[in-house]
Amino acid sequence: MNWVRTEKFKIRGYEVGPDERVPVQSLCGYMEEAASLHATELGFSVESLHSRGLAWALARMQMEVYELPGVDVDVFVKTWPVLVEKLQYRRDFHIYGEYDGRVVDFARAVSDWVVINLESRRVERMPSFIEGLQPENPEYVLEKEKLRIAGQEDAPELVSFRVRKADIDRNRHVNNVRFLDWILESVPDELSSAGRLAGFQVMYRAEAVYGDTVLARGSRDGDGVFLHGLFRESDGQELVRAKSIWR
Repeated sequence: MNWVRTEKFKIRGYEVGPDERVPVQSLCGYMEEAASLHATELGFSVESLHSRGLAWALARMQMEVYELPGVDVDVFVKTWPVLVEKLQYRRDFHIYGEYDGRVVDFARAVSDWVVINLESRRVERMPSFIEGLQPENPEYVLEKEKLRIAGQEDAPELVSFRVRKADIDRNRHVNNVRFLDWILESVPDELSSAGRLAGFQVMYRAEAVYGDTVLARGSRDGDGVFLHGLFRESDGQELVRAKSIWR
């Protein structure tokens, strides 16, 4: 059994922005694809869970960003499961490139995944066939932090987003990378234009579906740090709580 899997992705010209770099959202998409392929290899694919009326959902992510790759660069995403902690399954990622025989770090990330019931839309206990698949001595790519992010219920409203059909994934809700899109879109220009994204922490707290309107609220939290909250407009439900770090 291969506890570690590495996938190679080629950066295409249509992926890069005006800074000639691929956005961090694309790196997160590569991570999701690599994790899905590895889960299939290990025996708990999206399809196998769907056949049981279950699905994977990202609960939280902590990411450090060192450098963003440019066009025509080969990006390698190395990923592996770490352990089951209560209802969450931890998976780590190392994103890097190779230049002239040396490895260049792009990003490192820790993620926690839960299993939801597709009918009730509630988190379930980790199935035994997944819980039993834990490596004995896994590598830890980052020291996992306890996320303490202040709620933004009373923070100023920054922008709103109408959920489109294109935002919905196989689990019939807004994909986690789309939420990240909205988080970064809501960062004030004076912060994002003055520095680069050095990292973020995200906690996913509830679903959004087609037709919802999502409100982004946020506030500064010291030098180079911005706190984010995404809320469903219709009932005020908090969907995502996050922190972005700019250097």
